[in-house]
Amino acid sequence: MDYIEVANVHEFTNQRIKSVTVFGSKVGIIKGADSEFYAIEVGCKHQGADITRGHISGDVATCPRHGWKYDLVTGECLNQNAAPLRRYGLKVEGEAILITTKPLVEEKEDPLLHFFD
Repeated sequence: MDYIEVANVHEFTNQRIKSVTVFGSKVGIIKGADSEFYAIEVGCKHQGADITRGHISGDVATCPRHGWKYDLVTGECLNQNAAPLRRYGLKVEGEAILITTKPLVEEKEDPLLHFFD
C-alpha cells in the first residue's frame, strides 16, 4: 500500500485535528486522547463538506452545512442513515505523518462461514 507524507507531529502541539486533501478526498489527521494518530475521511456523506470545519465536541463533528453528526473515532453517522466515514492507514516515521493514498478496505465477515455452526 502506498503512503504519502501529509503532516508533521509538531503541527499537533496546539491542535488535535488537521484536514488535508489527498487525490480529491478530504482526510482528517487526528491526534487521539492517547496521543496516537489516526486518519479518517472527513468529507460529509451528504454533500462532501469538510466536517472538521464545523462544530467539534469531543469525538463528534457536526457538518457545517446541514448538521450531520459523525463519530470521528468510528466514522459512524450519528443522526442520519448514512455510510460510515472510511479509515486510512497511518504511520509515523520520525516526525513525519504518512497516510495511505486510498481508504482501507473493511473486511466483511462472510455470513456463510457460520452457517453450519
